[in-house]
Amino acid sequence: MELTADHVSVAGLHGPLLLPTSLTAVPGRVTLVAGDPGPGHVALALALGGRAPLAEGEVRLDGDPGEELRRRHVALVDVPDVTAPEDAVSVRSAVAEQLALAGRPASRAATRAFLEGHGVQDGRGRFEGLAPSERTLLLMDVAASRAVTRVLVVAAPDRFGGHPGSWYLAAERLAAEGLTVVALVTHPTARQLAVPSATFELGVAR
Repeated sequence: MELTADHVSVAGLHGPLLLPTSLTAVPGRVTLVAGDPGPGHVALALALGGRAPLAEGEVRLDGDPGEELRRRHVALVDVPDVTAPEDAVSVRSAVAEQLALAGRPASRAATRAFLEGHGVQDGRGRFEGLAPSERTLLLMDVAASRAVTRVLVVAAPDRFGGHPGSWYLAAERLAAEGLTVVALVTHPTARQLAVPSATFELGVAR
């Protein structure tokens, strides 16, 4: 499903959280949105997912501006203070919670099977102890496994450091399976990945 944002902005209590931003994301490709660290990434993720009121502009999913459609089909991945797991919990607990949110079996056995399928043999360690790429991969794959997911919006996967190429390859794999993938990153990460044809910017409306 094609996701478009046209001059979308989000207001906060003391000023704008997101300045007018435009983007187009299509299935089969990872679309990057580059911007400075701050509330803009979270605000845009919530706006794209139909979970924040817009001050102006419009977001459309396959041409439909309805928020309910986006809440159904757009999965928000690792959005700080929204869908991001708490770092202090165990890997097993964090993944079980994400599986439950995705409508997947989240029993101990189901969680262990999911983790083992991703090469994690011991889920008792703290979630914050995962390598950045491993964290993002697990959360993207859980969100993508939700039956109605058509779009992934991955919020600031570069905030934990590490080379972005590892999680970007996983994002490309999911895009190749037919999903629309949007990754909200910093400008240095966008330059490092060097995909200008698929890059938009926070606070830039076209």
